[in-house]
Amino acid sequence: MEKEAVASRHLLSVLLWCLLPGLLLFAVSLPFFIYSSRAFAANGQRIDVQQACTDRHYGPLFNSNVAIKSDEVLCSDLTAFGGTTTIAGDVQGKIVVFSGNLLIDGNVEGDITLFGSSLTLKPGAMVNGTIYACGTQPEFDAGSHFHGNVVGCTGSISQLLYGEMDANFRFWSLLTWLALGLLLTYLLPEHLMFVRLTSIQKTRRSVVLGLLTVLLSLPVLAILIALIVSIPFAILVMIGLVVAWAMGVVAVSSLIGEYILRRVAAHYNTSMWQVVIGITVLMVVGWLPYIGLLVQIGVGLLGLGAVFLSRFGMRLYSQPKQPL
Repeated sequence: MEKEAVASRHLLSVLLWCLLPGLLLFAVSLPFFIYSSRAFAANGQRIDVQQACTDRHYGPLFNSNVAIKSDEVLCSDLTAFGGTTTIAGDVQGKIVVFSGNLLIDGNVEGDITLFGSSLTLKPGAMVNGTIYACGTQPEFDAGSHFHGNVVGCTGSISQLLYGEMDANFRFWSLLTWLALGLLLTYLLPEHLMFVRLTSIQKTRRSVVLGLLTVLLSLPVLAILIALIVSIPFAILVMIGLVVAWAMGVVAVSSLIGEYILRRVAAHYNTSMWQVVIGITVLMVVGWLPYIGLLVQIGVGLLGLGAVFLSRFGMRLYSQPKQPL
């Protein structure tokens, strides 16, 4: 019982430290996501607007009630956090709403992305674009006009950022990770064991090192590629990072699988089954909205740091507290 309690505390600590870097990266990338949509402003508008664009631009709106009047033509993107946004005029750009209400009584030329928000198209309203709806179902009143597709949020937040992620992609992604995990477990069992132990014994240090590696690798790779002569070395660095990330994810996944099997099916608690169960659980959790991407990023950073601390599983970073 005491060993199980210690293992539970270790796993809880690992999960908490997995979430922390994911939340940090999400917070850092959120402003970029909001403002980068301006680069994709629609060039082929199909709404014939006689009026000139209104000399008015909205930054991110926080818990505000904003109305685009019937005589206004907004030629920029619109992002709102909470509150109610009413569009009676014309919007030529993308609309993103987080936990708010969107009422359209005019024309919208561009995609609409909803995170836990309501959308109502009033009679006479017109929308040309794709509606990405996460945690909501748009309402179309009689007489409204919608030309596009409604994409439901059945996967992670990355689905809304990069497009629809269908079942075939999920299936082949899971199959690829399972094959990779089983191959690494068969070829490098001791290396994965050292990475696992390092992730348990040095969880915080592994997460910090993984986060620093990702943040520093981007400018380093950019410099190497810019020098042209060092492009082959840059390719080797990228390959090393990918291998380290994959190895770390497999190692941490096997740790999750071991924790589950110990409680529900102890007689199947082998290294192969640990990898299968762990990777499957991690992939399924990754398909959940919002939290899924954060968990996957956290697990990847933890595993990446543990791989480098253990020198790709060649040695233990520190002596284990319990015999192997």
